Amino acid sequence: MNKLNRRLFLKRTTAVMVAGTLLPGLFARKIFSQTITVLPDISVIKGTNFFENTVLAIKELGGMQKFVSKGQKVGLLINSDFEIPGAYTNPDVSLAVIKMCFDAGASEVKCLQNVKPEYWALSEKKTEMENYLAKLANDDKNQFPAKIENGGFTKKELPNSIQLKEAEVIDSLFVADVMINMPIAKHHSTTLYTGALKNMMGVNTRATNVFFHLNGPAKNDPLFIAQCIADINKMRPANLTVVDATSFITTGGPSGPGEVQVENKIIAGTNMVAIDALGCSYHGYEADEVPTLVECEKAGLGIKDFTKLKIVEKEV
Repeated sequence: MNKLNRRLFLKRTTAVMVAGTLLPGLFARKIFSQTITVLPDISVIKGTNFFENTVLAIKELGGMQKFVSKGQKVGLLINSDFEIPGAYTNPDVSLAVIKMCFDAGASEVKCLQNVKPEYWALSEKKTEMENYLAKLANDDKNQFPAKIENGGFTKKELPNSIQLKEAEVIDSLFVADVMINMPIAKHHSTTLYTGALKNMMGVNTRATNVFFHLNGPAKNDPLFIAQCIADINKMRPANLTVVDATSFITTGGPSGPGEVQVENKIIAGTNMVAIDALGCSYHGYEADEVPTLVECEKAGLGIKDFTKLKIVEKEV
């Protein structure tokens, strides 16, 4: 090697060594900043393929594997026990969640409230999903009118609650490692809106739910019911909420019949209060008009101002 080439070689080698020694943080930050993905708090997918759009909504949050690990048990709370369209969660939404849970490696997926076979028959996906439905467990002890005497329920003390100091709750809720709440964004004659927070009444016996309606300062007192709803949600907040906002009743809730509004949207996220506030906005309600949202925010279950969160909305 001649002297010129040797000097160039040593100069270049030294420069690389200095850069690698003095600037590793700079290089690391540059590489790291290019790979970070900030996931949304809430995802909204609009379109008419409700099965695929449910999958897309959960993928936007990081995929089902973010919520369900291999070997875990999953409890699903599906608002299914109504007959009029717009009053129950579309079964395509439920089937998509079931498939994703099993595909993520769940050892068990169980409906925390009895889901009748007729519900699954409403979906054109039923035949395609038979293998998954065959593995799906179903807690038939929790069907209307559920009673603690029938077994499968435990009376739970709720010492930090405002109104509901004890509740008769389905045992399966506490066996599940992951709880997924699957309501529909429909009207309710007493609370104005059903959604995720009120859907949690589905884990109770009829006697506990009667307490919500009859033990306040007046029958069906909205504030008392809202405080009880906050109490039951504090006991076990959902790990994931997936809302059917495809078509829903805006009057005559919770059972209908009523006027039906079509949005063709699937909403997914973890902040139940914000998700319900978003659902209420489709009905034209301000969050402060809905006692359930006000009381659940006070209880620390989430924020009702969904505009403060990162929301991704896509139409496919």
